[in-house]
Amino acid sequence: MTNTTKTKFYLLSSWILFSRSFDVYCTNLHTPDLSKEANPLVSFLGLSWSPLLLILGGLLLFVIYAYYLSVFKPISLDPDEKGLTFMEYCTFRYLGKKANWSALLFQFPTSPARFSRVMGELLAPCLAFAGLVSTIMWLMIFNMEWYRAIHQAALVYAILSIGCVLIAYLQYKTLYQQYVFKA
Repeated sequence: MTNTTKTKFYLLSSWILFSRSFDVYCTNLHTPDLSKEANPLVSFLGLSWSPLLLILGGLLLFVIYAYYLSVFKPISLDPDEKGLTFMEYCTFRYLGKKANWSALLFQFPTSPARFSRVMGELLAPCLAFAGLVSTIMWLMIFNMEWYRAIHQAALVYAILSIGCVLIAYLQYKTLYQQYVFKA
């Protein structure tokens, strides 16, 4: 374990905590009654502040703990079998078994240890990216009239979705290249 790895963990975790807290603070300033909140937990399920914060806080703590496990207590997620294609590799690394690529859309990893490590390595960078997007969004909402006029939740969710898919792809592409190089 290098100091760079530890530093990256602490910086990324701190950024996630700061940016998610900043998002909650700005949401409270913008819509204290949550009437303008686009989060599906509020807009579809009708949650109020207390259950919303409990759910999001619990998920946030899980992601940081899972990220901790993936960094400080890693397990081997790579297949022993050599010569897998990129999609076969991705499916195995995620699920812990060979399956069709479509299983990535509706199945979960085969063990709690695999689940926590995979979620930690995937969701922590995605939450950091979401923090960047939401921080920029709030700064623009509060400071730029032209942005307020065009701001839409659908655009923000599209940016978040595309960004997280790209993060996962790039991360798995790098891991796949390491897997191929070991062969």
